[in-house]
Amino acid sequence: MEFRHGAAPTTLSGAREVGIALCDGDPAEGAAHLAALYNADRYTEDSVSALLGQLRTVLGTLTGEEPVTAGALPLLDEAEHQALLGLGTGDPLPEDGREPVHAQVAALAAADPRRIALVCGDEQVGRGELDAWAGRIAARLASAGVGPGDRVGILADRSTAMVAAVLGVVRTGAAYVPVDPANPDERIAAVLTDARVSAVVVTGDAGQRVTLPGLSVVTADDRAVREEGDILPLAQTGPRDAAYLIYTSGSTGTPKGVVVEHAQLAASTRARREVYPGEPVFLLLSPLAFDSSVAGLWGTLASGGRLVVAGPDEFRDPDALLKLVERHAVTHLLCVPSLYDTLLAAGERLGLPRLASLTTVITAGEALPEALLRRHVEALGSGTVLVNEYGPTEATVWASYRRFDTAGPVDIGGPVPGTRLYVLDEAGRLVPPGITGELHIGGAGVSRGYFGRPEATARVFTADPFAGGDARMYRTGDLVRWTAAGTLEFLGRRDNQVKIRGHRVELGAVESALRACPGIREAVVVPDAAGTRLTGFVVTAAPDELAAVRERLVRTLPEAAVPSTLKALDAFPVTVNGKADRAALAALVEQEAPSVAPAMPAPSSGDPVGQVSAAWAEVLQVSSVPGDVNFFDLGGHSLLIIRLQDALGRHTGVRPSVVDLFRCSTVNAQAELVRAGAAAGPGTAAPANDRAERARRERVARARQRRVQQGAAR
Repeated sequence: MEFRHGAAPTTLSGAREVGIALCDGDPAEGAAHLAALYNADRYTEDSVSALLGQLRTVLGTLTGEEPVTAGALPLLDEAEHQALLGLGTGDPLPEDGREPVHAQVAALAAADPRRIALVCGDEQVGRGELDAWAGRIAARLASAGVGPGDRVGILADRSTAMVAAVLGVVRTGAAYVPVDPANPDERIAAVLTDARVSAVVVTGDAGQRVTLPGLSVVTADDRAVREEGDILPLAQTGPRDAAYLIYTSGSTGTPKGVVVEHAQLAASTRARREVYPGEPVFLLLSPLAFDSSVAGLWGTLASGGRLVVAGPDEFRDPDALLKLVERHAVTHLLCVPSLYDTLLAAGERLGLPRLASLTTVITAGEALPEALLRRHVEALGSGTVLVNEYGPTEATVWASYRRFDTAGPVDIGGPVPGTRLYVLDEAGRLVPPGITGELHIGGAGVSRGYFGRPEATARVFTADPFAGGDARMYRTGDLVRWTAAGTLEFLGRRDNQVKIRGHRVELGAVESALRACPGIREAVVVPDAAGTRLTGFVVTAAPDELAAVRERLVRTLPEAAVPSTLKALDAFPVTVNGKADRAALAALVEQEAPSVAPAMPAPSSGDPVGQVSAAWAEVLQVSSVPGDVNFFDLGGHSLLIIRLQDALGRHTGVRPSVVDLFRCSTVNAQAELVRAGAAAGPGTAAPANDRAERARRERVARARQRRVQQGAAR
C-alpha cells in the first residue's frame, strides 16, 4: 500500500496540538491519505510537512515485507538522509596551507622579516626577530635533549615571550603543553606529570613553581636566551606528529590531555582563513591553556596578521582592553560572551568610537545571550559582525559558526570548512530537523584523542560510518537539533559537564575532589543558571570545617571549578530511584538567587568602608558584607571583579585598578585603596601606575596567595 500526504497541511486556529487524521483514499488507487490540522502559532507549515513525511516513511516500512523492530524504524527516506548529510558538511578546504603552521609562520618571517608580527604593552616584535627568538629557545631545548615526539610544558605569563615559547617548542618537533600560571601548584604539577614532559619553558620567576625533579627549565624572556646563542633550524615534522596537548577537566578529577596533530591544526587554521580572510590585527584575550588561544595565535601569525597580546594587567581590565583596541586598531577579537559584555559596557561608558576599528567580534566558550547580540548590534551596527563559534577541544577549537549582522534568535550555525556535523539518536542514526539528538563531529579537525588514555579515547572517538575509510568522529555529549533554517540549536549536555565562565568543568571531577576531603560523606555540585558559579552541597559530620574544605579545593582545582559556596545538608533529597535529586538541589540554588537586587546598605557620606561595602553588596547581590572576608570567598570571581571596579567608581568616585582589587581583596583593604585614590583626586585610580611596580606587586601577591593556600593545607 502507498502512503502519501497533501502538499499543504491545514491550519487550525486555537488548536492546542497537532491532530493526525488517517483517511481512506480511493480504493482504486490503493492509497491512504494523511492530513494534519495544526496550530500556526506553534508550528510552521514546513515542520508539519516534514512530520507527515516522517510518518509516511514509518508507515511505509511497517507495511513492507521485512519484519522490523520499533527501535529500527526509519524516520528519513534516502533523499532526506542525503539532504541532512549535505546540510552538515562544510565547504571543502583549500589545497594550499597543508604544511605545519609553524613552518608557514617561518616562511612569512623569511619573506618579510621587518614586518611587525607581535605586540604586547610597549613592545613590538618583527617577524624575523620572533623567528630568531624562537630558534634560540629551540636550541636551548635541543641541547637539553628535547626532540621530535617529546612534549614540553609552557608556564608563561601573557607576553611576547609566551608566543616565542610556543614557536620555539614546535620548532624542535616537540608538542607544547600550556599550563595556566593562575592554576594552583598541585594542578600544574599534575598536568606536567601526566603529559610526561621533557622540559618546561617559563617566563619571569615561574621556574620556581616547577618542582618535578629532573626537568630542564628554559626561561624564554631571559636576555641571553632572546638575543644570544645558536638558532635551531626547523625540525622535520609530519602531519601525524603531535602539535600540542591541551588539558580539559576529567570526570574522575584527573585532567585529560587532548592530543592535536599538525594535520588537524593546519586544517583548522586553513578553515579559519577561509571564514576570516585577510591579515587581521587580533587581540589575544584567551589564556594559552584555553584552546581558543590556538585560534588567535596560529590563525593570526600563519595568515600574516599582527597579534596583540593583552598583558597580565590589561586582560583583567575592560578599560585597558578598550585602549588596546583603539591604540592598535584591532580588527578581530575572540572571547567568552561574559567578557565581551564587560568590554561593550566599557565602550558605552567611555565612548563607542574606541571600538570603531573592530570588524569582527567572535564569541565562544559560553552560550551567547540574545540580549548581548542585540546590544552589540545597537552599539556597533552592521559594520562589526558578531560571530558565534562552537567547538570542543577534541575537534581542534571549532566545528560550527554563525555570523550575525542583525539581532535575532541565537544558534551555533553550521559546519566550518572541512568539518562534518551529524545529529544522531542513541542508535547512531541521523534524526530529522526539529528532533533532538547528540552532536557528533567528523572531518579534518578531529583530534587524535586523549594522551595515555586509550579507553577514554575509544568511548568518544569512533569510526565515522557516514564517511567511510579510516575516517573518525567525535561524540560531543552536546544535545542539538537542526532548525528549519538549516542551523544548529544548542540545547544542553547529556552528562554532568558544564561551562563556567567559558571553562569546561566536569561536575563529577569537583564532586570527586569534595569526597576526597576529610569528613565529606556525599557531595553534589550544581551550577547556577547563568553559568557563572558553582554551589557544592555536602553531607558531612563537620559542617563547621567547610572553610577548610574550600581552601583545599582552591589548592587542587582550577578557579572556575571551585564552588563559590559550600552548603552542608543532613541528607540529600532523592529521586524515586534513590539517587540524589539534582533538580531539587538546583531549585534550592535558584530560590536563593535574588530576583531583584537586595536592599543595599546606606553608607554615611565620605565613609570609604561603608561605600565599599555598598559596592560589594551590589555586585555580590547580598544585603551586608563583613570587612575582613576575601571577595572570592563570598562568591566573587574574576569577571565580578571587573563589575566591582565599576561599582566602586559609582559609590566612591575612585576606580582602583583591577590588579589592585585582586591584590586587596577585602572591604577594609579596598577602603584603603579608595582613601589613597581620593587623595590623588576624584575619579582617579589608586596609585600603582608604574608598569614595573605593578608587575612586581602582582608577583608578590601571587606568591603571598600561594603561601596562604599552603599554610591552610597544613
